[in-house]
Amino acid sequence: MLSQVRGALKGVVAWIIIILLVAAFALWQVPSASQLLSNSAVTVGGESFSQRTVSREFDQTFQRAARESGGGLTREQAVASGMAGQVVDRLVTQSALDQYAQKMNLALPREAIRDYLQETEIFQNPATGEFDRTTLENILLSNGLTVQQFESMMHDDLRRSQLVEALVSEASAPDSFMDAMILRETERRRVAYLTVTDEMAGEAAEPTPEDLQAYYEENKEVFTAPEYRTFDLLVLRSEDFREGLEAPEEEMRRLYEAGKDRLYSTPETRTLYQITYETEAEAEAAIADLAQGATFESLALARGLTLDAVTFADATQNQIVDPAVGAAAFEESVEEGAVVGPVRSLFGWTVAQVAGVTPGEERSFEEVRAELEASYLDNDVRRRMQDAIDEIEEERDTGAELSEAAEVAGFAVETFGPIDRVSFAPGGAIIDKVPGEAIAEAFQLDEGEQSEALRLATEDGYFFVSLREITPPALKPYDYVESEVEERWRAAERRERIEKTVAAIREAVRAGESLNDVADQYGRAPIEMVIDRRFTNEVIDKPFNEQIFFAGLNDLVASSVGNSGAQVIAEVREIGFGRSAISPPEEQRLAELVGMQLDQELISAFVEGIREDYGVKINQSQIDAIFNDGF
Repeated sequence: MLSQVRGALKGVVAWIIIILLVAAFALWQVPSASQLLSNSAVTVGGESFSQRTVSREFDQTFQRAARESGGGLTREQAVASGMAGQVVDRLVTQSALDQYAQKMNLALPREAIRDYLQETEIFQNPATGEFDRTTLENILLSNGLTVQQFESMMHDDLRRSQLVEALVSEASAPDSFMDAMILRETERRRVAYLTVTDEMAGEAAEPTPEDLQAYYEENKEVFTAPEYRTFDLLVLRSEDFREGLEAPEEEMRRLYEAGKDRLYSTPETRTLYQITYETEAEAEAAIADLAQGATFESLALARGLTLDAVTFADATQNQIVDPAVGAAAFEESVEEGAVVGPVRSLFGWTVAQVAGVTPGEERSFEEVRAELEASYLDNDVRRRMQDAIDEIEEERDTGAELSEAAEVAGFAVETFGPIDRVSFAPGGAIIDKVPGEAIAEAFQLDEGEQSEALRLATEDGYFFVSLREITPPALKPYDYVESEVEERWRAAERRERIEKTVAAIREAVRAGESLNDVADQYGRAPIEMVIDRRFTNEVIDKPFNEQIFFAGLNDLVASSVGNSGAQVIAEVREIGFGRSAISPPEEQRLAELVGMQLDQELISAFVEGIREDYGVKINQSQIDAIFNDGF
């Protein structure tokens, strides 16, 4: 299985996919109250991960994704896309597998990493088919990894792979399984269908007062008003606490200096051509060739590489894998076009040429002052809001109602209601000023109860709810809903007539008449067509398609169409299979893919079982703090 996946990998960062393979099956778990008291953000069996570890893992994942997206991905977008959950899942799954591997005494010698590097295509020179140091350096640079980090990650990954490879068969799905699957996927049915409408179902009846009264009595649940609630609501939003705040100039400048290097400065970057040779003599010869007018591209071609393969574009000094090479290439005296080396590096003797220099930039205090002020004031806003919440809570602890406590703190509650669970008032008016989460909380309280301070879904404040009154569900008076009763009675009568017409058509066909002849009696003709399992149109939707393919030859099936009460009746006239449309090579490829999917499901069950054995505890409050506050 692992070899199949490796074979499909492309690009210099592809090996990362191997590390993440089993993490794709991880399941997010909801924390218990006891977990909120833990000092660890994530705990798996006997291993714990701090907030800082989770944050660091997220940052590395985000940076890789941002590079692959061309820089268009922001941290906020990454969090919103679920990347935080994926990072936690990866940590959990890898930890559970590592602990299981240790329990099984699985060992991996360093030679296994060497063999993996030698055998894996993405680390090989395309021309020679052999392991290439420059390619490996490029991969490490692209992913911001040191040699030691890479070796550690590969060791852990390959050891986990031992567990995975023991589970998979790398075989195609069984023939019997594939035969049934292909027949199902290639099945075609010739059907004829007839839409039965109100016009085909005879004359509509007129309701008597007694009919309407009876319908009202028999369908009281339809005419019963929902439960309503009336409550006081206090919403505290960040904007309410910003007025009058000022950011001291001295503090702004202190914040600027503290974050200048990390937040407001862009380091110098250089584009390097770089090749590593096994011996110093080879490196000296390359430098001599460059001095005689040879291009770096010709040096790369001589080693079976392209110029792109030996180019490190727009790298900072810290991004150069080998510190010695980075220091030499970023010497202040080394200008664009200069050749550097030979440098004794981690992998041999390196020759580099500076192809481009982009000076670093620093945003001035004046340029970032607005950002600094907003950040500084946000802290004061949160502090003011928390003080207000504390004051309200303390006042309520003395027995004060929410309205009284709010007044003491300088706020006023609003009373809403009656209102139902979905924001409607009696009569159907929408009350759109109330946050949905406040309504949900109101329906959790008993009369006279008050909520604690609860976070708004928009995360820009908090709300309190105090329930005044519960209006239980009640049957609406007949006079109040008389027109609705008549409308519903007529719709029910129409459906009943159409259903009787459909039943009559079914009976006539069962008695020996053809569907065409029966339809002709109504002045209609069935529509005939050949459909597959994915076919839909305005009459045959997905559920009705499933009915058709579940039915036997010559069977009739029926379903409703739209909201008018119309029904469609279909006859299965022929069943065939288009297996010839799939060539033998396509069948084989499909069998291989299905076999891989069966292997994946086995891996998924295995990983889930190990996670359950070791136990997973996720402190959701700590995880949220990382991504809400920019830990």
